[in-house]
Amino acid sequence: MRLDRRVPVLMLAAGLATLAAACGEDAETTAVTIVTEWSYPDPLWIPFLVADDQGYYADAGLDVTIQAPPDNSTTMKMLATGDAQVGLSAITDVVFARAEDLPVVSVGNMTTRNNWGLFALGDEPIDVGALAGKTVGIYDDSWTAAMLPLMLGSAGLTLDDVQTVSATASVIPLLLEGEVDVATEVTNLGGVEIVTSGGVEPQVLLAPEVGAPDTPVWVYVASSEWAADNGDLVTAWLEATRRGSEWAIDHPEDAVALFEETYPEAATDNGYNLAAWMATVELLTKDGEWFTQTDDQWTGFTQALVDAGQLDEALEPSEYYTNDYLP
Repeated sequence: MRLDRRVPVLMLAAGLATLAAACGEDAETTAVTIVTEWSYPDPLWIPFLVADDQGYYADAGLDVTIQAPPDNSTTMKMLATGDAQVGLSAITDVVFARAEDLPVVSVGNMTTRNNWGLFALGDEPIDVGALAGKTVGIYDDSWTAAMLPLMLGSAGLTLDDVQTVSATASVIPLLLEGEVDVATEVTNLGGVEIVTSGGVEPQVLLAPEVGAPDTPVWVYVASSEWAADNGDLVTAWLEATRRGSEWAIDHPEDAVALFEETYPEAATDNGYNLAAWMATVELLTKDGEWFTQTDDQWTGFTQALVDAGQLDEALEPSEYYTNDYLP
């Protein structure tokens, strides 16, 4: 595997396919670039690392490169231009990319529900209606841009009623240091960070509790043009990624050690990465099933975006996703 990122890394050992070639074995592989959802390493990348390290991608005939986008709004563009073939993204990125007619398609759910919401310190439960005039820590990504107005709208508020503060890295330090009243985050990343960094249990109000769609946050995506010509490779990639996820579920400490060795700049001494991975594990399957998407998942979400004025028109579900490549 090759790592091509905009932040310093330790290079991983060559994949099994490369070792096999060095030993003179006749093994053909296809080069595939996996683009991530975020420009900074996070535990969501663990299935990719494990699948490569354990040789699952090589078994599938894939020689993978894991590449972070230069910023958090470029993943879809990299797929559309052929700079990457498959990747990970928020579901909102797919919706807005298709609104621009970019040739991308969701090929499987990574997670199974909407675990994004508002986080606050103290003993008082979060009341959306009481956020008027308050400061809200946010990220400049498509998911936050879509979800926060939906949550505020449940209490008759708009973005004009709050003061948003954008985080350049994690929004959680802003919350812990009292620079914002509430933070927008997901339970398996920001929620875990509050506990491991701040040593406190936060107040949490998840978006579906105030009427937002309970849709998966993250999906696996592909260039629709590349996938149409290489459907067997998409299936092989998903299967190998699933195997990587399962190995990491069974060996969480080893999987996190691999992540921290690969991305030392993301290593911590407070147990965050392990706790975040374990919290992510709870989101990966529903009733023991991996990847499968539904029309309802996409129609409910896109119609909510239309109703909130975030999207001009909802396309047919088949414009956003396919289950055709599932293992």
